[in-house]
Amino acid sequence: MTDINASRTLEHLKQAYTREIQANMRYQFAARLADAAARPDIAHVLRAAADEERGHALGFLDLLVEHGARAPEIVSESLAENLTASIETELHEFSALYTRYAEVAAQEDLPEIARWFLALAEAGQTHARWLQQCLDGLERKP
Repeated sequence: MTDINASRTLEHLKQAYTREIQANMRYQFAARLADAAARPDIAHVLRAAADEERGHALGFLDLLVEHGARAPEIVSESLAENLTASIETELHEFSALYTRYAEVAAQEDLPEIARWFLALAEAGQTHARWLQQCLDGLERKP
């Protein structure tokens, strides 16, 4: 059997996961638009499709774990490793990514977008704190 970590399939799984998550969010957003347009029939179909896309994404995560893929930026078999990677991601968003994006948006005279990035940076810091509390609780429990 091929080592998934030395395969092109690993990158394909990662890309497919990303596409499924993006489709999930796109359909959720479109469902909100359908709600606003008073089209609950369309909103219902979009939400059903979004749920299926989420299921597909979870399937890709399952495959990555089942085949021992090293993809900590996406998923790990261990709850503690997933929490640790999530904390690192949230802190990176807070400390580097979204604050830099906010600066660029402000320089480009897009203050509402700059404020959104700063709000997300603050949320990322809060999420990191919540996740750290979960990780600390996990480590304390027998």
